[in-house]
Amino acid sequence: MPWTDVIGQQRVKNYFLHAFRSNRLAHAYLFVGPEGTGKDAMALEIARVLHCERGGDEACGSCSSCMRLRAMQHPDVRFVMALPRGKDEGNDDAPLDKLSEQEVRLVQEQLRAKGADPYHRIVLPKANVIKVNSIREIRRESPMTTSDRRKRVIIISQAERMNDEAANMLLKTLEEPSGETMLILTTAKSEQILPTIQSRCQVVRFDGLSEDEIRRALIDRRGVDPAEAAMKARLANGGYTRAVDLLSEDVKSLRDEVVGFASKAMSQSIVQVFDAIDQLAELKEKEAYRTFLLLLMMWCRDAMILAAGGTIINQDQQDRLRKFLEVFPTADLPRILGGIEQALTLLDRNIYPKLLLLNLVLLLRSAVPETPMGHPGGLATTETL
Repeated sequence: MPWTDVIGQQRVKNYFLHAFRSNRLAHAYLFVGPEGTGKDAMALEIARVLHCERGGDEACGSCSSCMRLRAMQHPDVRFVMALPRGKDEGNDDAPLDKLSEQEVRLVQEQLRAKGADPYHRIVLPKANVIKVNSIREIRRESPMTTSDRRKRVIIISQAERMNDEAANMLLKTLEEPSGETMLILTTAKSEQILPTIQSRCQVVRFDGLSEDEIRRALIDRRGVDPAEAAMKARLANGGYTRAVDLLSEDVKSLRDEVVGFASKAMSQSIVQVFDAIDQLAELKEKEAYRTFLLLLMMWCRDAMILAAGGTIINQDQQDRLRKFLEVFPTADLPRILGGIEQALTLLDRNIYPKLLLLNLVLLLRSAVPETPMGHPGGLATTETL
């Protein structure tokens, strides 16, 4: 299978393989899809194929052109990204001219890491926008002849980060396309791209990756233990880079907090549960809430699967899951799962997280029938789980 650097996305691969074989490549593309699904990886793969010295519709990976691109040092492939603004930098300065030596070195290191791993998440302090001088530079280069008489490829990563000046400058470039240049914009936030820019690009949509694709990539590329890979793939929300980020997080400790929260919600007084909500409301990022909800969903699914005699994700928690089923034998787990799915949808709509958590607590409590003691779950306590 060609283009193995790109995880999954067979539909997009087929689209471009056909375009290469029929010589019908557009001059500008907008790659749209969730973060971490391979938009930058595909853009870099297209650049490799276009410049590979062996020709054809698959890069060899070993010629001088492929090696230079792997090091992100190819003269005819430009990777444009958000950069910090240098001291006293003007719009006419080259993008790196006014940066400190340390900043330039960091930019180069991040580019090399991106070349070695096209799924690498570039992180640069104070790099908030794609500057107009970055776009002015590529506008100036676009009409020039390339060193190997092939197409120049300009990749604008996270194109939604262009400031207004940069976006308008790019629009001028798109209005005057050069046959020598291919522009590829990538974004997870297409609504922030000017409609006039979108209308001048061929839009290619990327799907979220399947759990199995992410799991296999973690095992093959990172050497992750299969059980851990399965857990991280489940939590990655379709994005390989998110799964890689999760490798450095203590997911097992967070899972324990999630189970503790659920058991409190289902067994203690509502006043006590408010304290737990206040603690969780201190989470700062949407992804942290998403991980929390996905861990809770995974736990409830595992409880259902274990009760039916199936294979679970949380293999190290079988005893605790059995205890959970003993303590809450009548819990309406399908209803809880439906409520968590709804909470994930509301999270994407920017619902106030504390309200979301309160609704989740009410759901958990209502999914456990009351006992003669008058409390959900009867004698269950946090300590029992």
